Amino acid sequence: MQAWATHVLGESYDFLGKADSALIYFEKSIEIKRTLNDVDGEASSNIGIGMLYFYQKDLSKAESYFNNALTLYTKVNNEKRMGAALNNLGAVYRNQHQYDKAIQTYNHAYDLKVKTNDSVGMFNALANLGTAYQYLKQYDKAEKYLLQSQELQQKIKSKNNQITNFAALAQLKMEQGKYAESKKYLDQGVEVGKTLDQPHEMMEIYQVYAALDTLTNDYKSAYQHLRLQNDFQKKITQADRQKEMDKLEVIYQTKEKEKEIQLSKTTIQNRNKTLWIVSGISALLLLLAFWLFWLRSKLHKSNNRLNSLVKEKEDLVKEIHHRVKNNLQVISSLLNMHVRKVQDPQSKKIFDDGISRIQAMSLIHQNIYSHSSLQELQPKEYVEKLIQQLFITYQIPDKSVQINTSIAEMNMDIEKLMSLGLILNEILSNAFKYAFNGSKTGTIDILMHPIKDDQVELIVKDSGSGISIQMIDAPGDSLGMRLIQAFSDKLNATLSIGNVSGTVYKLTFDPTR
Repeated sequence: MQAWATHVLGESYDFLGKADSALIYFEKSIEIKRTLNDVDGEASSNIGIGMLYFYQKDLSKAESYFNNALTLYTKVNNEKRMGAALNNLGAVYRNQHQYDKAIQTYNHAYDLKVKTNDSVGMFNALANLGTAYQYLKQYDKAEKYLLQSQELQQKIKSKNNQITNFAALAQLKMEQGKYAESKKYLDQGVEVGKTLDQPHEMMEIYQVYAALDTLTNDYKSAYQHLRLQNDFQKKITQADRQKEMDKLEVIYQTKEKEKEIQLSKTTIQNRNKTLWIVSGISALLLLLAFWLFWLRSKLHKSNNRLNSLVKEKEDLVKEIHHRVKNNLQVISSLLNMHVRKVQDPQSKKIFDDGISRIQAMSLIHQNIYSHSSLQELQPKEYVEKLIQQLFITYQIPDKSVQINTSIAEMNMDIEKLMSLGLILNEILSNAFKYAFNGSKTGTIDILMHPIKDDQVELIVKDSGSGISIQMIDAPGDSLGMRLIQAFSDKLNATLSIGNVSGTVYKLTFDPTR
């Protein structure tokens, strides 16, 4: 019962978007289930952790946990759950652009779903196969599997995934230039959506519809569908605003606790003064000595209460950072949903740049939540995580760009580390996009060390073709360069940019001011 309850707590925190709390309870559930030799239950908790990492785009960890689950389900011959684990692994491979491996995994999952008569798993596996073939531009196979998935959903009267399926079929037909068929699928998706409350899916339907209208030069219809897309976007935004209101409520409660703590401190200070007076008289009067004993007892209780309030305040502040991180991750996920539909390379680049900046800020709040100190953080740990995140965002293949870091152990306050992180985010993003002439191969060195008691020097050097003289002389023409300059000014830092067998950025600042 304890293992089950712990697993349910993990799922509850996952549903609320509290990934860190969910991970703690899933791991506790695994420990308990191992002691009970509950192999099936342990596999289920591994699936839960894998999904957490999947939605955070940590695909290597997600793959590891899904494989653990598959091994455990195989051990107890739970073929139905084996199929679920394989479906999840297929999604990982698809997001890693390993489409052939994804198709092989989805086919294995489908065979198991057929064997166990799992209708929901069958239409999910078929839809996943269709999506994988669509990425490979094998449109006939993609359509075949998507239609099979749609027919199965209609047969068992399951509507929840039909809108997404219709949108995928419409996108498929639009890519083939079969606009009439694309419109037919979109109309079917809209009709199904009238009976469901699925704003994200309906926003996707109308987004595809507007793109189709543009291709067919039906600009009036495109405008109407864009308005409908905007209506569903507003519904999603309202839900996000509710989350923001929850965050403000926590902030309000924190402020109230701070007032209570200050009042308690004032009370304790007054009682301490009284205590000293009574202590002087207590040597002469036994009665006053007993009174002093009683007063000491009351003071001890007050101190305990104060310590409890301080701890509660720290927990609330951490929770605020946790919620801010989750909200930033939600925004990042929404942008990722949009960027998959963007065809224009320049627009995609703008989306990717925005996502990387949001994720750089999110990492700060994640570190604050997991760190014991709320005042200072280690830049070394943050920079390493930022590098990993940028590799995923810009889809840099493993080992193609080598990043060497040498960062001294030091503490830095949250605001300075935020500015430093955003500067690094822009420099590394520029290096990935421009330094290596599109080949995405090369070396980047990141060094940060104290050079005086009150000065730290950051050097970032790449082995690329080097920044142009025009860019150095007129940095205001580039948003990235303007951001680097703006955050350097916020750090009161001295910034220099030059070419020495590649682009070199040198930043000198006082980490204590």
